[in-house]
Amino acid sequence: MAGFAKLTFLVLLTLVLVAPALALPAEQASTTHFRFLPDSGAVGLADHLAAMAEAKRSYVLGLLGTIDERVIEVRIASDEASMEQMVGTDRPVREWIAGLAFPEQGLVVLSARGNEVFSASDTFVHELAHVYLDSSLEGRPVPRWFQEGFAMLVAGEEVGGRLNSFLGAAATGSFIPLGELVDSFPGDVPRVHLAYSQSQLFVRYLQRVTGGTGVKALVRALQDDMPFELAFDHTFAGSPDTTWRKFERTIDPYASWLVFATSAAVLWMLVLLLFLWAYVRKRRKAAARKAMWVMQEQLRALAVPAPVSTDGAAGAWTVPGPDEVQ
Repeated sequence: MAGFAKLTFLVLLTLVLVAPALALPAEQASTTHFRFLPDSGAVGLADHLAAMAEAKRSYVLGLLGTIDERVIEVRIASDEASMEQMVGTDRPVREWIAGLAFPEQGLVVLSARGNEVFSASDTFVHELAHVYLDSSLEGRPVPRWFQEGFAMLVAGEEVGGRLNSFLGAAATGSFIPLGELVDSFPGDVPRVHLAYSQSQLFVRYLQRVTGGTGVKALVRALQDDMPFELAFDHTFAGSPDTTWRKFERTIDPYASWLVFATSAAVLWMLVLLLFLWAYVRKRRKAAARKAMWVMQEQLRALAVPAPVSTDGAAGAWTVPGPDEVQ
């Protein structure tokens, strides 16, 4: 009996020690600089990312002109609950967030589902860009629009997917000022998409006007302890706001209005206005018809009938004289 109790105690102790490990994702794929930890529903994605990880690492570090030999841990969640556990929070992760980077820890957490904007592969490269940008700057502050613009540049996301919101804002003059995108992005979905669009296309413009060397030159100036504004001016011969205005002047106004006029929101508005016009027109016709019926009834009520004589023949009304009144 004592032996059985001892065996039971050992089994329970083993379960207690092993249970936390079972709750964590098991390592499924590794490369020289990456360790992928997917949950059970994301193993295939981990293998896919492992096959491309080293090439993407070289590409990102090449754009930055820096070196980072750390082994990056990549956790991959196949559902919301798993992602929250991997992030280490008891608060829900917003549904449009497909990935999170923790540069100081060398950690990336991905959602295997991606989202409506990014594929999971794009998200991996996007978050990797955040890790390596932070590493190259060694904690020096840069605006949020530059962080996200660079991350989207290296992720290789199709520009066409961003042009609708961007050109729509260009047509209506509703761009978000760069000053509002320095510390954070908006919390509401339509404006956060516009913030990402502006950041991506602006950083692409900065790379284009410098022959693809702008980001590297800016990072080098920041590494020399220049403040961001001074480093930006040194690299692009103008402040961020001045350069943004130059960028705005390169946007085709006709294309902007064409995209805006054919956007889903505008088309739905036109359909709604057409419906309202038809509805009001129909109501006006019905009101006019009703008024005509009322007028006809009033005219019929005011009509005076002709007198009828004693022999049945129609006659005329006469007013009796004084001698005829009895």
